[in-house]
Amino acid sequence: MSENKRTIRDQADEIRRELDNLIGDDERLDVEQDPKDAGLVQQPTSLPPVNYADIKLTSTNKAKKTITSLMKFYLDADIIEKDEYIQAKKKMDEMTMSSLIYQLQAGERALTTLLETIEAGELAPRMFEVLATLQKSMLDIIKSQTMYLMAAEESTKRIARDIELYKKRDDTREIEASGGDSKDGNIQRGTKDLMAAIQAGIKNGSEEDDITDVEIDETEE
Repeated sequence: MSENKRTIRDQADEIRRELDNLIGDDERLDVEQDPKDAGLVQQPTSLPPVNYADIKLTSTNKAKKTITSLMKFYLDADIIEKDEYIQAKKKMDEMTMSSLIYQLQAGERALTTLLETIEAGELAPRMFEVLATLQKSMLDIIKSQTMYLMAAEESTKRIARDIELYKKRDDTREIEASGGDSKDGNIQRGTKDLMAAIQAGIKNGSEEDDITDVEIDETEE
């Protein structure tokens, strides 16, 4: 009976030693070697490290170049440099355009990073939901940028028309102050006035007296 008990005890000890050899001394699991946790490992990205201060500076330079070119297309350089309102409007337009360009560039990087993460194997439904939201935001930013640029162009064109109108008024006042006639018949203010002048000239020409022919008697020699 005792020999039988010792045999069972020896067998249990042997099984325990075999289990210890299989498990080893270090019972900690290596997460990177576990295939179930492969999705938790950080995937390398192909995008280079980014400095958002540089992106902001680039956006500011692009905005200044765009707004300056727009204003120079419709306004004289003297007006852009000397008029206080034009200067203030120019700075506001540059700030708004710079913000839109910066958001677009940052959004493009975020979108690229998200796409690479999905391609690396992160196929959770939440990732695709975020992707759809980010794509919609990018389209909204592009639309806002286009609409704002069109609004800035229309505003600049209106300012150019107003400046031309005020300049004509000032010229008229100067002529009247100097004793001259501001209503110069040779200066037409529009297509309507020009057509009226042409019709008046035709009418006056038709009302002129006919030229009478003078008969010359020829005497026979």
